[in-house]
Amino acid sequence: MSEAKRLTPRQKRFVQEYLVDLNGKRAAMRAGFSENHADACGARLMRDPAVRKAVDDAMAARSKRTQITADRVLREYARIAFADIRNFAVPDEHGLALKSLAELSADDAAAVVELTSGSKTKRPKLRLHDKKKALDSIARHLGLFGRRGPTGESPAAAADRARELILGRLADLARSQKSG
Repeated sequence: MSEAKRLTPRQKRFVQEYLVDLNGKRAAMRAGFSENHADACGARLMRDPAVRKAVDDAMAARSKRTQITADRVLREYARIAFADIRNFAVPDEHGLALKSLAELSADDAAAVVELTSGSKTKRPKLRLHDKKKALDSIARHLGLFGRRGPTGESPAAAADRARELILGRLADLARSQKSG
């Protein structure tokens, strides 16, 4: 008998609810387990091999269905984290002017969160996604921070190391897509 068929109806519901926010306590409560013991119940369910396998299988199926993978998320973070403001402006008679959207690379366009058009009195404005937040997310993913924060490595060295790791992973991904 497959592992998914051995799950009780409440365990199956827990698996569905866990996918909503990846929070065991809240998933346990929504699946009908006691609110007083939901934290322990969620942790216990996630340690159960059949439940864990069902969660992993459901997450893999969702990833395949949506085509959202860890590599794709990491690539988006990299586009934001390594955006260079110099790629968005060109010199003009008033100092600097923003490039048109058509002139931006796909990577640069992905880093833009807001673009407001100018008027006769105001120049256009560009706002990029939070670079530090993207770098922190990449650093956590790559294990550059310990449980209690940064490892003591200089920010420049950590950024260089993160850049090399990401570029290496992206190169590996590109090679695997070409050969696949």
